[in-house]
Amino acid sequence: MLTEQFVAAISASTKPNTGVTKDAGIFIHEFQPLVAQRHAFKKSASAPNGIAVSASHVFAAQSDKAIVHVYSRERGNQEALVPFPERIHSIALAAQDSVLLLGTESGRILAWEVCSGRLVSTSTSHLQPVTSIVVDPSSNFFLSGSSDAMIHVWALPAILSFSPDASRSPIHTLSTHRGPISSIACGHSSSTANIAVSISGDKSAIVWDYHNGQALRTYLLPEIPTAVTLDPADRAFYVAYADGSLQTIDFYDEVQKTTSIDVLRDSASSHRPIQPSPKSRFSAESQKLGGALALTLSWDGTSLISGHASGKVALWDVAKANYLSTPANLPGPVSNLRFLPPTGFPSTAEPTFKIPTIVKPKQDAGLTSSANGLVPSNYTLNLQLNGRLRSPHVSATEKRLVGRSAFEEALVHPSFPAGMLEESLAELDSWVTQPKGGAAPTADFMALDDGSMNASGASGKAQQTEVKELKKQLASLQRIQMVTFSQLSELREEKDYFISQEKKRAERAKARAKRRLTNGGNRNHTDGDVEMNEGTDATSGSDSDGIDAADES
Repeated sequence: MLTEQFVAAISASTKPNTGVTKDAGIFIHEFQPLVAQRHAFKKSASAPNGIAVSASHVFAAQSDKAIVHVYSRERGNQEALVPFPERIHSIALAAQDSVLLLGTESGRILAWEVCSGRLVSTSTSHLQPVTSIVVDPSSNFFLSGSSDAMIHVWALPAILSFSPDASRSPIHTLSTHRGPISSIACGHSSSTANIAVSISGDKSAIVWDYHNGQALRTYLLPEIPTAVTLDPADRAFYVAYADGSLQTIDFYDEVQKTTSIDVLRDSASSHRPIQPSPKSRFSAESQKLGGALALTLSWDGTSLISGHASGKVALWDVAKANYLSTPANLPGPVSNLRFLPPTGFPSTAEPTFKIPTIVKPKQDAGLTSSANGLVPSNYTLNLQLNGRLRSPHVSATEKRLVGRSAFEEALVHPSFPAGMLEESLAELDSWVTQPKGGAAPTADFMALDDGSMNASGASGKAQQTEVKELKKQLASLQRIQMVTFSQLSELREEKDYFISQEKKRAERAKARAKRRLTNGGNRNHTDGDVEMNEGTDATSGSDSDGIDAADES
């Protein structure tokens, strides 16, 4: 069953006596099939554009603070509290949710690799705080808007590069607006034809070809917009206003349908501003929603939800431009809304990795720059690999594996697979087992065949002669090896013989000493007794044995 959820965040709690969890600031609601609150995270107050959500974590930049709260979606609690050198005004995730981009108060952009802790900073390109950051679907580019009315386009690979020559400056600057940038929405195409829409305090909305740094269309709005979102098919965009009303601006209106020219990309009309029809604006005055602060669209583009200053989240029918219901009533102004990708598709590709735990930013110059452009030796990643590793098949002689390879099987197995253990034990046994008869294993010698070394002319004869000489030398070495092994065996036997004789002498000496202690009185009164030393015992062992036998009798 398909399940779709949205995340809502408030800027401050203004309703203490509500039915929601106490001190909750971020809420995860199920949108379909059943509208209900599923989870809440406490102690968070986020400004607009201050929320970023991945499959495993929720990042929340705290309003008027230099702190980002990180919550674990799997464990349902706060995982970390990450401080930064200055206040954070906007955040966005990029590169498969492995990089968090942060817009600072001074106008810089920080790129934090959440799986390594590496922190990269751009130059101060904006003159005022960065109020909005959006990333395109390819994660190759992102746009930053500021209160200085400027929009910069950045190349993310250049910012994350370890090369000291990489440029960390904007590749384009979009400077048509004359007021502070409120929000930016990026299109859904991964091609170079993708677009972006920005809204500003100058009561305008501009459609951009951000790859080329060109303005495609300018719309004059009736009031100062507060939020913007794009249709999933990039056919239109929706704008929110401070009076709680919304407006639909269609790229392909009735005028567009009567001509074969793509008016949106027609350079001849790009300089002419367009004023949308007042009929495209709609609201629900009877609901007392308050000013609209956030907007987001469902996955299929049929449902629009808006967050308002009263704490209400309103649901709208896009086709009819009608108010439908209030799926949530939160304890404070709703500053952020995000629809999450739907789950439950039968053929959804599993991510190749996930980040179970984030790594806090490291203020280490060795991780942010490299003199030779190489990855530093102390650069580490904290990732969990999922499923099968995607490795290209490059062999023309070997068949492509349909199932998992031995390495992949061992990687996902709870322990070592039985087959791998058996092969390893068999290989170890072959190393330990010595060949019989003292002969060296055949695998230690290379058989040189005369037929394989044949060549024409003098060079061929020289090679054959060389091979014969090598064979002779090899045979001589084998004979020397056999003789050496034989000598070692004889020396070992001789050593064992002497050790056994020494042990026998020690045992006999011990027995005689014991007998002398037993019969010591009689021997002390006998003047003619002579004690034999070890040298005498070594030369005449048989005589001493006979004397011992006589003493016993």
